[in-house]
Amino acid sequence: MYYYTYNTHILAAAGIVGILVIAVVLTALLAVLVLPKHKDGKLPAFFQLLFDAFTPKTLLLEKILQVLNVFFSLVTVLLGLVLIFQGLFANTTLLMMGLLLLLLGPLLCRVGYELILLRIMQVKATREINRKLSFLVPEGAAQAAEEEDLSKEPEAEAPAAKTPTEPPRAHCPSCGTWYQEALGKCPVCGRAHEKDES
Repeated sequence: MYYYTYNTHILAAAGIVGILVIAVVLTALLAVLVLPKHKDGKLPAFFQLLFDAFTPKTLLLEKILQVLNVFFSLVTVLLGLVLIFQGLFANTTLLMMGLLLLLLGPLLCRVGYELILLRIMQVKATREINRKLSFLVPEGAAQAAEEEDLSKEPEAEAPAAKTPTEPPRAHCPSCGTWYQEALGKCPVCGRAHEKDES
């Protein structure tokens, strides 16, 4: 009996280790062969489905949080009603706990839900700002400029002697955004660029 149990545990542990190894290998293959951005739209149907599943364009978390808020609010209300009912026949402690749970449970669920939702909204706003700013700076230009600044030795000459290397910029009078003049219109509000006649 002991020998059989010992073998079962060894087989279960070996199976778990095998599953983990397979998961690591498949993750590496997906990360290299399927998930790079340049592969989007160029994959066979099954791999495109995997790409779409693992690189979401919308946040599913909002709906999940909403459902969890409703679920936990209902649980606290129902549990509060059960405690009130039991308190009527048993003791007043259960009655008071039921009333508190009935009143404060949904309120605490809602506050927790809204705090988490605020954080999600902050992440969404940051993603949207980054998306809009990507129109202002060419891809890779900021990183190349940063690497160039780090690789240069400090120069002895005055900053005024340097020649500007960035393209001319325009200011949108409508929304106040600075953008590259070559775009021809504001990437944020879409207003056409107006050349100064001076």
